[in-house]
Amino acid sequence: MRLAPHSALACACALTTCLATPAPAQGQQAPRTTAEASGYTRPSTHESMVTFVRAPQGLSHADRLRVGSAGTTSEGRDLLTVTVGNPLPGETTADRAGGRLRILINANIHGGEVEGKEAVQELLREFAQGEHEELLEHVVMVFVPIYNGDGNDQIERAHRVSQNGPYFGVGDRPNAQGLDLNRDFIKVESPECRGLLALANRWDPHLFMDLHTTNGSAHGYHLTYSPSLSTNVDAELDGFLRGTFLRDVRSATLVNHGFRVFDYGNFSRRGEKSWSTYDHRPRFGTNYMGMRNRLSVLSEAFSYFSFERRVAVTRAFVLENLRAAAVHAKEIMELCARADQRVIERDPSVRFPWDTGLVEGHMQDVLLGTLSSIEMQGLGTRRIAGEEFRAERMLVKDGFVSASSLALPHAWAIPDPSDALLETLGHHGLEVRRLTVAASVEAQVFLITEVQRAGRTFQGHHEVRLTGAWQDTRRTLPIGTAVVRASQRWARVAAQLLEPQSEDSLVTWNILEPGTQAGRDGEPQAVHAVLRLATLADLVLDAD
Repeated sequence: MRLAPHSALACACALTTCLATPAPAQGQQAPRTTAEASGYTRPSTHESMVTFVRAPQGLSHADRLRVGSAGTTSEGRDLLTVTVGNPLPGETTADRAGGRLRILINANIHGGEVEGKEAVQELLREFAQGEHEELLEHVVMVFVPIYNGDGNDQIERAHRVSQNGPYFGVGDRPNAQGLDLNRDFIKVESPECRGLLALANRWDPHLFMDLHTTNGSAHGYHLTYSPSLSTNVDAELDGFLRGTFLRDVRSATLVNHGFRVFDYGNFSRRGEKSWSTYDHRPRFGTNYMGMRNRLSVLSEAFSYFSFERRVAVTRAFVLENLRAAAVHAKEIMELCARADQRVIERDPSVRFPWDTGLVEGHMQDVLLGTLSSIEMQGLGTRRIAGEEFRAERMLVKDGFVSASSLALPHAWAIPDPSDALLETLGHHGLEVRRLTVAASVEAQVFLITEVQRAGRTFQGHHEVRLTGAWQDTRRTLPIGTAVVRASQRWARVAAQLLEPQSEDSLVTWNILEPGTQAGRDGEPQAVHAVLRLATLADLVLDAD
């Protein structure tokens, strides 16, 4: 039932009062989310979410939940986390999970995409009531219910007007710095991203999920999803995720909950109709997490269904991912360990890809839906998804392929690293060591023939791309040179950040700037700031 505005407001206020009052330990009534209490006319604020997740302390299995923090936002809001386990793991490192599969679920990265935070709160309540017992034998979870706390609380009816509710509005897309947090996973400029990566570095989740809302094409699905679309991922893990894991999740979400889910995409606007996914670059969180030799899943509830239904399908999709993870826990851990080992041992299959485009695709049935519109006085047009849908066969392009690749070096060397560069590498959890003695080394240097710098700023940066060619050289590296070895498990991330041909790197975001050297004729020559080292034999490095 949809409440009148004054009723919804009163209900939300009553919820806050109820949750703020400690209840008896025995027989405590389970808390309700702001969405539930308001008849799905309001989303949770950061404060009401914090109150909610602290409220189940008297529920029968509240000892399975631990509230923590991954830092604070720009405006000082807590980047609250909730760990769920039976028993709960230790608080500091991944190895305290007792051999169980580790999962990290992130919600509300965009303040106006609101169902993820509500679905997460519902699941937390269910765990505190003793539900989903079978999951906790195999998995330990960390939830971030509201990642973008600052944007979340900028609630206005004028935000995401085309989205089908909630009636009283939603938060804003960026954080308080004006940054899109789902474009920050390479440059790591926001306190939110720094906190999340620090959590991921400690927790090292086998599965990462990021919960969103999508608009766009009039398809016939309640929710669409995507694995990491980066081509810089482990092929065996990617094959399992696309072939076994997400296939099982899709089937179970339909059979167990009645919700239709499918690969994320939009219909083409020109030529023969096709269905194509979005972007492969790891500035996007789920693309990035896949480069860490782990499973990564994007969830996108369809914004034209009602708020209540979007919460329901997001909860169902997350739950079925958790169930699939529990069923395949041992296999997933083995897959991740093998992927790590391939990188550490510098297996020839581990290469750095670039020159990337959409796959040619395959023919498949895709569901088309219907939309109607209503005018929101003074705001714009709201779109409503209908119940009718039909299948149409078309080309589906659900991934990317790179035309070129390069074997990883033994290490990357940065002779004159800036503090900002070293800090960024640290946020990514990369091991960086420094030369304590100058060394003459065999290396490759990238000679730049063209620098393409975007005329317009994006996220506060003029994006840069380099064109050039590699040249073998012998160089003397000075004391203090930063060395990033390729025999570490997150070397795929290091390559993405440091390789000059990378399509989303620290050069892209102006953290690494091209340098110069004397050419053969003595004239200055533009070069990439990073060298590829052919060996580590002559290097004397500081201690780990």
